[in-house]
Amino acid sequence: MNTENSQISEPLVKVRNVTKYFPVRSGVFRRTTGYVKAVDGVDLDVFVGETLGLVGESGCGKSTLGRAMMYLDPPTSGSISYDGDEIAEMDKEGLKSLRRKIQIMFQDPFSSLNPRMPVGETISEGLIVHKIAGVKDRKGLVTQMLQKVGLHENHSIRYPHEFSGGQRQRIGIARALVTNPS
Repeated sequence: MNTENSQISEPLVKVRNVTKYFPVRSGVFRRTTGYVKAVDGVDLDVFVGETLGLVGESGCGKSTLGRAMMYLDPPTSGSISYDGDEIAEMDKEGLKSLRRKIQIMFQDPFSSLNPRMPVGETISEGLIVHKIAGVKDRKGLVTQMLQKVGLHENHSIRYPHEFSGGQRQRIGIARALVTNPS
């Protein structure tokens, strides 16, 4: 991490006082009787060239914060901005563009991979969603990404259960990097 750049420039991602509460419902009419505080008052900055790793115990809110930062599950309160733009104010296309630039890599690679989908298809999903490459180019990009993470191109036709935990983690890395995020 280059601390000189971090002190001079503005953060690429700013998270300010972000909270995410989930309602607890009970009774016959399923009325809200309380809230579970999954994320409570988080502040952080990510500068250009930095990678953010959220580390913590199971159930501490890592995935919830990641999903909130990508606006997959909007925060209850607080603000999140990317390159000076408030994420809450982005339209559908703005959010789609943001999600190409920011990628999540989950801690448990097995549960984050679709067991019914060959890993080549899993890796290429981001390319399809963001219309990054045509069908022919997609296969080449997937092969290139598999090789970058230390896997062979013939691994693209295999399913997640055919890989070790470390290999599945590398597949998750390939999936996160194939769209060339900021």
